[in-house]
Amino acid sequence: MRTLSVVAVVVVLAAGCQSAAAPPSGKAVALRVEQYGGGPLPSGTVTFPEFVLYGDRTLIAADGDAPREYHLTQEEFDRVYGRARSAGLATARTFDVQAPDASVLEVVFGTDTGRSVTRVTAPDPEDSGEAGDVVRAVALDLSSSYERYRPQRVAVVAGASSDPAGPAWPLRPLTEGIPFNAGRCAVYDAAEVRDIRSDTSWTSEGVTYRVRLRPLLPDEPDCASLTHHE
Repeated sequence: MRTLSVVAVVVVLAAGCQSAAAPPSGKAVALRVEQYGGGPLPSGTVTFPEFVLYGDRTLIAADGDAPREYHLTQEEFDRVYGRARSAGLATARTFDVQAPDASVLEVVFGTDTGRSVTRVTAPDPEDSGEAGDVVRAVALDLSSSYERYRPQRVAVVAGASSDPAGPAWPLRPLTEGIPFNAGRCAVYDAAEVRDIRSDTSWTSEGVTYRVRLRPLLPDEPDCASLTHHE
């Protein structure tokens, strides 16, 4: 009976070791953190995540119109990813509260076998419960050097505007973009929009639009990938 008990313990321990999936590799998302406001966004608005960490240890963080790109050491990666895992983000959860128009923190946690999405309504780092643990676990604290992120492609999100007619849009018509948040979204090579500035007005096929530029991240192939994860 003692031998059987020892074998059973070994089996249980082995199963426990196998249950923790490994981080993903390459440009698969290991951790994506985004906070967006409650209620409908203004027409043509598009958000950018607070940061995205990839399996190859690249981390891209928001910084106004010029996102930062880090290349983490293995130790830094393990610290950022390990904090998220320890906060239970490998399991999808929703922390909802009755707070109309409150912001939502959305966290995607990726492994080599899949991903989970956790959402926290009205995130508060002072919350002593599990929701607060999530908020604190994904607070980014890096001191390493970085460079400016240089995307290969950029999404242009255009919302119809009551502004006076602007200059003629110099690229293919904005109306050819896909519907996106009560506006239109089209993808261009970064070089094509090098001289276009966000939050400016342009006229395309007789319609005046206010455009916003959104650099596409390595895991974002098109405008459809800019919607929040389900």
